[in-house]
Amino acid sequence: MIYHCCMITKNMDLEVTIIDMGINGEGIAKHDGAVIFVPFALKDEVVKIHIIYAKSHYYVGKILEILKPSPFRVKPICPYFQKCGGCDLQHLDNAKILEFKTDLVKNSLRNIAKINADGVVHNCIGLNEYYYRNKFAFPIGQHDNEKFVGMYKENSHNIIRIDNCYIQADWSKKVIDIFNHFLNTTNNSVYEESTRTGLIKHLVCRMENNQLLVCVVINGKQLNDMQVLINYLSQEFENFGLMVNHNTLNNNVILTNNYTHIYGIKTISISSHNINYEVSLNSFMQVNTPIADAIYSKVQELVSGETVVNAFSGAGLLSAYIAKTAKQVYGIEIVESSHNDAEKLKVNNSIINLTNILGDVAKELPKINHFDCIVLDPPRKGCSRIVLDTILNVAPEKIIYVSCDPATLSRDIGILKDKYQLEFAQPYDMFPKTRHTETLAYLTKKDI
Repeated sequence: MIYHCCMITKNMDLEVTIIDMGINGEGIAKHDGAVIFVPFALKDEVVKIHIIYAKSHYYVGKILEILKPSPFRVKPICPYFQKCGGCDLQHLDNAKILEFKTDLVKNSLRNIAKINADGVVHNCIGLNEYYYRNKFAFPIGQHDNEKFVGMYKENSHNIIRIDNCYIQADWSKKVIDIFNHFLNTTNNSVYEESTRTGLIKHLVCRMENNQLLVCVVINGKQLNDMQVLINYLSQEFENFGLMVNHNTLNNNVILTNNYTHIYGIKTISISSHNINYEVSLNSFMQVNTPIADAIYSKVQELVSGETVVNAFSGAGLLSAYIAKTAKQVYGIEIVESSHNDAEKLKVNNSIINLTNILGDVAKELPKINHFDCIVLDPPRKGCSRIVLDTILNVAPEKIIYVSCDPATLSRDIGILKDKYQLEFAQPYDMFPKTRHTETLAYLTKKDI
């Protein structure tokens, strides 16, 4: 029975109209004033739902039937969509996904930073829909006697088999096929999380410029039949490296620092924006290379001819890019190993207008005599209040903020807004078919 006007309870079936979309890409409905979140429902759709979760201030409903579909609903190309925890929006037309992500940034700035985002947020830039990721980390599962590469079901550690992932680059299917064959023709057990027994836990790979790094994560010391895997890979890939990562931890960490190199290359050599550098499996590198290049090019354009501080500079790649157009660059990084990598990058590329500083941004920033612009590229949690207060005290003319979370970006802009004007925010679709977006915000100091 479908109820139309009553108190909502778990296991109830309802017919609702989707009035909006939430920050996670889910549909939002209201029933007698109660808010209901409906995953995979689209705005303006009429759906029959089953209430699967009930709290005092909201509910979650599962679609039973789409009674009136959105004109922007499309058929997902992936057979695992809604089963694995990878994509959120394959059912929505791509132009509407870009519009959704633009609105996501606008609404975050309006609701969190409390600023008028009209005319300030540019339309989200998307360069690719599928086959864009240059790295994957897939869990290994087993059902009955079959071992397989898989992905976790949404909000669980249950592993489903996959034979292809449509947001990974096309080389990934070959690797998955090879490893599935290896798993089922050799004497290697699969790790079982519930019992903490078994050997193979994950397969982690990265490929760029036709260079492939393959890593098998194991709960032990030795992977059996490694030469067999090398032979299989050699039939499809000319330039690859194989390594084993030893991880006996019982947590969500995939890669430890304990590697054994087995065969071939150890790192990937890349040349981009006239900078040469090496990346390993553990190196931070954006998964969507064309979009990353677009962001870095925009940053280079905005800092041309200026003295720039790159805060949270990591291994120094963005600092090196900035140095190509800036007058002088200071990169500040608190992690010593990353600082050392940045120094190697500087030396290997003969960059003379870059100074790498090991230390805390809040402490090191006031020591720099003069700079025109600060580039912020913090982790998802954003900047700490002490860092933002330090920036307000030092007061450079410009701030460029690169963020992977519109909420923390908006929170931080809300703190900066009394002294700085948001000139524009440019969203980029770094993670197509998912709810996530990357944003470059450009702020200038107000005349106070």
